[in-house]
Amino acid sequence: MNGLLPWHTAQWQTLTRRLRDNILPHALLVNGPPGVGKNHFASLFAHSALCENTPADGLPCGTCRGCLLNQAGTHPDYKRVSPLEEKKIIGVDQVREIGEYFSLKSHYAGYKVVIISPASAMNTQAANSLLKTLEEPPARALLILVTDSAALLPATIRSRCQRIDFTKPPQDLARDWLATRIEPPHDASLLLALADGAPFAALELASGDKIGQRMAMFTDFETLFQGHASPVAIAGTWLKFELKETLYWVRGWITDMIRIKSAVHPPALANQDIQQRLQVMASMLDLRTLHRQLDRISEAARLASGQINGQLLLEDLLIGWKDILSRQARKKDS
Repeated sequence: MNGLLPWHTAQWQTLTRRLRDNILPHALLVNGPPGVGKNHFASLFAHSALCENTPADGLPCGTCRGCLLNQAGTHPDYKRVSPLEEKKIIGVDQVREIGEYFSLKSHYAGYKVVIISPASAMNTQAANSLLKTLEEPPARALLILVTDSAALLPATIRSRCQRIDFTKPPQDLARDWLATRIEPPHDASLLLALADGAPFAALELASGDKIGQRMAMFTDFETLFQGHASPVAIAGTWLKFELKETLYWVRGWITDMIRIKSAVHPPALANQDIQQRLQVMASMLDLRTLHRQLDRISEAARLASGQINGQLLLEDLLIGWKDILSRQARKKDS
């Protein structure tokens, strides 16, 4: 997916003007919610900085030596740093390598560019090591930090970067962009609603069988509400899916049930395609219970970011649901 995204125009024009005028800061902090294309923007701008024949629009020309090397993934003046495979953090050794990398001269007398993504994955030692590089940046060094939440980074790092903020694009713009990149039976409006308006997240949902997995999960959840399924068995089935994604779906169903219970008029739901089924489930619970369950799923999502036994986490959540539903059923019978 090449080219500038239509909702990135203002940020692009600001940075490419500074690049053209040779007043580009040595460090950029690209910040915004997940799924809005921040990594795409960072990569495109890095390639623009390394392009040897940049057109007036600031986009990489695609034909010069720098562009051809970037397309091949072999440009010696471009480096990307992310958590190592099977790890969730960026360690101090990875960041020390950045300092060593910047200390070397550019191969082509231009910029040396490093992208760190996600920057919030740096541990404390790594962040402290990066601070040394930020305090004494080499000439023609460009460091781009990409994050979903700038607040998670130390203030000492944030203060030494030029912050570039992104927000979710207008719905019409995002829907038109997405509609040209998906195939039937996917629906752009539904995908965007499920992805909370984030186009790249919506596009990812259209890949593989994520929507099919979601529907299978919801059927299991619905069966639990009807009292016809074992929480332990469902947890075992759900364990084959990505844990954070599983919790995201359940959180969305609970949120929509709260909207249904709270609204005077039919509310706008993320899960538009299963609204009637959610209404039936919401009728079985009160708002206080739903809010309590929303807190539980939010805490589970936080725990899922660390080292956690996914099977036990899901079992605990689903057994909690079964206990609540059993108590509600006894109340109605009494």
